[in-house]
Amino acid sequence: MTTPQPLTPETVSAILRDPDSPLYPSQITVFCDHCGTTATGDYMVSADMTSAERLAVARKHLVDNEGWQHDGIGDDFCPEHAAPAA
Repeated sequence: MTTPQPLTPETVSAILRDPDSPLYPSQITVFCDHCGTTATGDYMVSADMTSAERLAVARKHLVDNEGWQHDGIGDDFCPEHAAPAA
């Protein structure tokens, strides 16, 4: 299974111009539960996704690309407070 790549500006533009596309950009903020640092980004989500599913999109991006950590029980940690890799 391959990791999804960030959407190019051209792809986002095409999605936004397509009236039948279920995707739309949504600004999502994740907070570090240790220090309160925030990471805000625009993510492509769909109307049928729950709030938890939309948050999971942001968390996945931050964990895979920005050094954040999610503990699986609801806490998020910025790169400064993420546990060192084993």
